[in-house]
Formats: sequence, C-alpha cells, structure tokens
Amino acid sequence: MVTEIFYSIDKITQDFFIAFGLFTFLIFLIRIFVKKPILNQIDEVSCRFITVIGIGYLIIWIAGIIVRSFLMPANEFHLMINEIFNTYWSHYLLQPLLWFLLSQLLRIHKVRKNIPLRLLIAFLFLFSIQKIVFSIIIFHRDYLPSSWTMYTELPFYPSNTIVTLLLKVIIFLFAVFIFNRIHNKLKNQ
Repeated sequence: MVTEIFYSIDKITQDFFIAFGLFTFLIFLIRIFVKKPILNQIDEVSCRFITVIGIGYLIIWIAGIIVRSFLMPANEFHLMINEIFNTYWSHYLLQPLLWFLLSQLLRIHKVRKNIPLRLLIAFLFLFSIQKIVFSIIIFHRDYLPSSWTMYTELPFYPSNTIVTLLLKVIIFLFAVFIFNRIHNKLKNQ
C-alpha cells in the first residue's frame, strides 16, 4: 500500500516534468509571435515551480526506496541492492537523478535564459531515458522495409494524444498559478 502511494506521487511528479517540457516548447513558440512581458513572468514562475517539484521528487524517491526496502523480504532486498549497485544501476539511479539535476539547473539565471539549453532540458524532461531506449530498440529491431506494412492502423488516436498533452499543460499551468499565489501570500506576510 505504501509503495502504491509513492508510485502515485511519482507518476504525478513525472506528469509535471512532462508538462513542463511541453510548456517550454509552447512558451518558446508563442514568444516568437507574441512579445509580452507576462510570458516571461509565467516562465519564471514555472521554473521556480519545477525546481520545487524536483526537490519533492528526490525526497519522495529516496523515501520510497527506504520504505520499500523495509517492507520487502530479505531475499528480495538483496536482489534489489544487487541490481542497484551492479549492471542495472542506470534503471534505478540515472533517470531520477537526471530529473532532479535538470530541475535544479533551472535555478541558474543563465540556464533559464539560454534558449538551446532550455530546449535540451525540455526534451530531456519530455522523453525519459526509458522511452528513448525503448524507441531505439523498436527502430533497431524493425528496420526492414518488409515489416513496415504489417500494421496499417495507428495504435493510438492522434486527437486523443493531443488533447491529453494539452490537458497536462493546462493542469501544470493551474498548479503554477496556485504555487504563485501561495508564494505571493507567504512573501507578503
């Protein structure tokens, strides 16, 4: 039960990271056509918000590992420790630490204002390492032209995917708005 709670919170923070990646691409696209100072303020607040989410994500991730290690049997615990510190260390350590470090890089003003670096950070937030590896494996195994015609329909509906991504960005912006209101209330007291 405790691991399910941490899994749910982990999914929420991952959705915030993915939504921040989408938001970054959208805000830079909008900035090309619209030169409003409000866009810069929204971007600054969203960067502050994602740094707080990054810290919370690391705390929840460490607490989840500790709680999971106390609740699992001894033989499974030794298997988990063996996997963490042996050949599969990247499955456990690389993605959470990358998201934490990327979110904390956004504290630096020069990183926030550097457009190519921000787009790289947004790409890394948008596509996790597992998704990138999975895509490489799929394309590697399916490179023959004879297998390209095996599937004629898309496995997903593009309209549903676009609506889902836009809803993630809207929920992210709502969370940023609430974060900004709380931050302003605490700063004024």
